[in-house]
Order: sequence, then structure tokens, then C-alpha cells
Amino acid sequence: MTSLTPLDACLAQALAEMPPVPPEPLPPDAALGLVLAADVTLPHDLPPMAQALRAGLAVAAFDLVGASAQLPVPLAAPRRVLPGEALPPGTDAVLPEDGAEAVAGLYAAIRSIAPGEGVRFAGHDGRAGEALAHAGQCMTSRHLFLVGLAGIAQVAVRLPRVRVALDDPAQVGFAANWLRGLGARITEDAPHLILRPATHHTPRLALSPGDTGWLERMGAALVLTLPPRFDGMLAALYALGLPAMAALTGAVPQVETRPLVRKVSSALGLSELVLLRSDGQAWDPTPPGTITAGALARAQAIAILPPESEGLPAGAPLAATPIDSPFG
Repeated sequence: MTSLTPLDACLAQALAEMPPVPPEPLPPDAALGLVLAADVTLPHDLPPMAQALRAGLAVAAFDLVGASAQLPVPLAAPRRVLPGEALPPGTDAVLPEDGAEAVAGLYAAIRSIAPGEGVRFAGHDGRAGEALAHAGQCMTSRHLFLVGLAGIAQVAVRLPRVRVALDDPAQVGFAANWLRGLGARITEDAPHLILRPATHHTPRLALSPGDTGWLERMGAALVLTLPPRFDGMLAALYALGLPAMAALTGAVPQVETRPLVRKVSSALGLSELVLLRSDGQAWDPTPPGTITAGALARAQAIAILPPESEGLPAGAPLAATPIDSPFG
């Protein structure tokens, strides 16, 4: 056991002073699912001017004080507006259709109205400079919608180039799709990260499973060596590949802490991967260091027990990362 390199030591030597990849401007649609390199902020108040919240007549509320069916107040050249339309200058409310009557083509208000009624004023949804999304977050469909509302034409993202040089087609497909989900561009050209298969089977990393995995720097690129079996490959991807992608993108993996429904036992000196299934508001763990196809199919989160741990009792809190969307 003493000849194995601790997981933290492997990560430290590979990722020390590793800068994130340079920002790249992209249209918002093209940035969906990628990691933002800078905060996305409102360039102006939203809405930029007062808008109608309902269909009706744009009016100046002060002009309609005392209006009633018995004392209608004539409306001079009223402007009909629809929801979302800007209010004309000099108006501050939207009189509903049943608040006015037409006689010989002329409108008169038959009820009074308060200033701001039926209106969303400028800046109600957000003020200029307010953040819509933060650096290190993945661009989601929600962010895309907000960016569209704000009329933002480009956002800055970090898009690491990754070469997947594995032999097993199933591993290639899984690894490539998993990396795309973390904001990577799969390419052969000038990669920032290279995935390659293990060419030897001598354990060197204190990780269970995945003791033949490794992460190292080769020139300007990171090289991630993956074990041949799917369980070791998965462990190496989450224990080594996820921190590597976090370093390259500037993202922070999501963490959710819940109590354990049962105790887990762990071997001293090993970092052990644990698959977790949601059980109400708690985590139901698999045995540490063991990954089966069935457990992987049911898992919703993943955690790595540190080498100094001998396990955790039932009810102990455990911080875990979502297995399908580690960056959120």
C-alpha cells in the first residue's frame, strides 16, 4: 500500500499552477452546456422601459381621478397596447377594456385607475449590471432564455479541447459524451487534455477501483490514463478527470450533502469511490471501492472517501457530486 501514490498527490503534481483555457466568445446558442468564463450581466435595465402587463388603453392615471359610469372622463387619442408593449410617453397605467366605453368612436373612462396598474416599470425584472449567470457555471437553457431577454449577442466561455485516444469503442463513446457534458470540445487538434488507455497493469494510484489510472502533465497538455475495466475507468474519470476539467474550465463541481442511511466501511490508505442513490433526503451507498453495472444504473451521485477514513456511521453527512451533471 505504501508504494501507491495518494490521489491528492497525483492531482497536486498534475494540476499545480495549471491555468484555465483562454476565454472564447460565442453566440449564446452555441454556448449552451459550456462553462462561462465571465459573469453575464444585464447591459441595461430589464425591461428597458415601462411595459404593459395586459391588453387595454395606456393612460395617465392622474387624468382619470373620479371617473365613473355616471361621470365618464373623455380620453384624448387613447393608445391601445398589448402585453409586453412599451407604454407611450406620458402614460403610467393600462386601463382594461371594461374600464372604458366607446361612443361615436370616442373613448371615455368609466373608472379610475392607480398609477402603475397593469404596468411593469423599467428595471422591474433586473437592473443594469445585475448578474444573470456567473463565471464557472454551465450555460443552461434558463440562462439562454434570460440572455435572450436581455438581447446579449455573445458570452465568454472556456472550451477545453480533448482528445479521446482510447481503444474500446464503448469507452470512447462514454468518455466523449461525459466530457461534452462538462463543456469539452472533442478534437484531435492541439488538445488541452488527452485520454489514453493504460498500457501496464501495475497499481500505482491509491484509488479503488482505478489503481492503474493516472493524471500527469506532458508539455502544455494534461494526460489522463484510464484503466481497461469500466469500473476503474469510471473511478479515474471522476477522481482525476473531473478535477482536470474543473481546472481547465474554472468550474466548481456541484456538491450536495445528505446523511447516510447505512454505515460504510473504508480501507485506510485508499481513496475509495462510492456510488449513491437518493433515498428520500438521504444517501443510500454502495460498498466503497465497488462499482457494478446495476449499481451504476441506479446511482444518482458519487463521492470519494479520503484515504484517512475508516468509514462513516449511519446518519453521518456525506458530500456528493451529481453523477450525470457534475458542473450543474
